[in-house]
Amino acid sequence: ASTSSSSSTKSTAPHTPLPLRPNTKTNINATTPKSKLADDCHHIYLDLGSNIGIHSRLLYQPHLYPHALKSKFLFDQQFGPHRHNNDLCVFAFEPNPIHRERHVNLTRYFGQLGWRYHYLPFAVSDSYGNGTFYHNGDGHKEEIGFGDHRLIGKGAVEEVVPTIRLVDWIREEVRGRRLPKKVFGKYGGIYGGGGGKTQK
Repeated sequence: ASTSSSSSTKSTAPHTPLPLRPNTKTNINATTPKSKLADDCHHIYLDLGSNIGIHSRLLYQPHLYPHALKSKFLFDQQFGPHRHNNDLCVFAFEPNPIHRERHVNLTRYFGQLGWRYHYLPFAVSDSYGNGTFYHNGDGHKEEIGFGDHRLIGKGAVEEVVPTIRLVDWIREEVRGRRLPKKVFGKYGGIYGGGGGKTQK
C-alpha cells in the first residue's frame, strides 16, 4: 500500500522513523539543496509500497527469478533488455516498520555491488504528516495486506506511519537531476544513452 490519509492517532506499536533528508518540506528549516538523491541516475525506479523489495530484486537480478516472466517483460520494456545496474537507481518506499531491517540489509548488499538502492520508510500521499495503517494478520505472507484499511475487522493492529507528498519529493529529489557522464548499458530505442546533462 502506498497512499494514506492523515491521522494523529498514536501507534500501538511505535517505531522511530529514519530521518528525512534535510531539504524535504517536513523540515521547517529546509534550505535549497545543492544535490539531489537522483543525481547521476540514468534510470529511476520508484517502488511505491515496496513490501520486502522483491520487485527491486527482479529489476536488478532477474536471473534469480526465472519464472517471473511478466516482470522480466515489463522491466525489459521500460528499462531495456541490455540495461546495466550501475545506470539504475531504485527508491523503495515502504512504511511498514516490520520490513525495515530487510531494506537496510538490501541497501547494504546492493551498495557493496555498486548499485544504488535507497530505502525510504514513508507512505506516499498527497500531503505530509502521519497516516494510520493496519497490520492485517498476514505475517506469513510478508504482510502484503499492510495498508490504510482494516481487512480483518477488530483484529487489525494499528500503526501510525509518516507520510510524504510524493509530487514534492519528485520535484526536490528527481526533477532537474544531474545526469551521469557515463552510461554503461545500451538503451537505443528506449530512452537513448547520452549523459552529462541536467534533466529538466
